This record gives sequence, structure tokens and C-alpha cells, in this order.
Amino acid sequence: MKMEKKLPDKVKKNLLDLNYNKYLQYFNTSIILFFTYIIAVLVGFITKQIDYTNPGQMIMVAIVSIMVITVLLLLMQRFRWHQNIILKEIRKLKL
Repeated sequence: MKMEKKLPDKVKKNLLDLNYNKYLQYFNTSIILFFTYIIAVLVGFITKQIDYTNPGQMIMVAIVSIMVITVLLLLMQRFRWHQNIILKEIRKLKL
């Protein structure tokens, strides 16, 4: 995070807090999307919209699930990393 040295530490902390909250919202949204996807797939199986005996459908569900879950997990990891960096920056401030 590059900020101007001229800003007082309180202002820097407020800006860092805003960034932290932004990444926290992204992280929470990723979790919601992850569970929503899992529930949607389960509902598809329960209502028999997805036929588990059809290999073509199961391959497509598996491929899409792997892609969606991988992307969401990578994003969650990245958002958590940003949050940790921001916390370290806040700790460095002289308040």
C-alpha cells in the first residue's frame, strides 16, 4: 500500500480501515457465493434436474464445480492476504 507520507497517521489508519472493510466485504461475498453454489447443486440433485446416472451431466457438473470452487477459493485466499497486509500496515502506524 503506497500512501503519501504527508498524511497524518490517523488519516492513514482511516484509509486502511476502509480498505480492510472493502476486502472483508469481498471475502464475505465469496463465502456467500460458495455456499449458494453448493446449495444450488444440491437442489439440482434433490429435484432431479441433475441426473447423477447420466455421465455427461455429471462430467459437466464436475467441471463447472471445480472451476467455480477453485476461483472462489483463490479469491478468498487473496482477500484474506490483503486483509493481513492491511493489518500489518495499521500496526506500523504511530497512533
